[in-house]
Amino acid sequence: MIGYVIGDNDMLTGFRSVGVDGVEVSSLEETEKALNDALKRTDIAIIIVSDVFSNELSIRKKIDQVRLECTTPLIVEIPSSKKPSNRVQLSDIIGKILSSQQGE
Repeated sequence: MIGYVIGDNDMLTGFRSVGVDGVEVSSLEETEKALNDALKRTDIAIIIVSDVFSNELSIRKKIDQVRLECTTPLIVEIPSSKKPSNRVQLSDIIGKILSSQQGE
């Protein structure tokens, strides 16, 4: 079983450097096609999607449907390097916890 990346050029380049294949997308239509194609493959265990695209309503519905109905593939959303995420970063949470514990 393999991983597969759906995202922008920077994301794809980074993952390819560690041996994970994928497809570069730049529009909603390309993302929908790439996600549907990846879901048809039986050798993919993890699909990594840029949150720039996963936050689009049609993609969000498909991801939620797969998560509810299927055990594989696991779909992971990661922040894009080009657009700031509105989600709280794990590193920020850990930093706050550690700094508050040092004051005790």
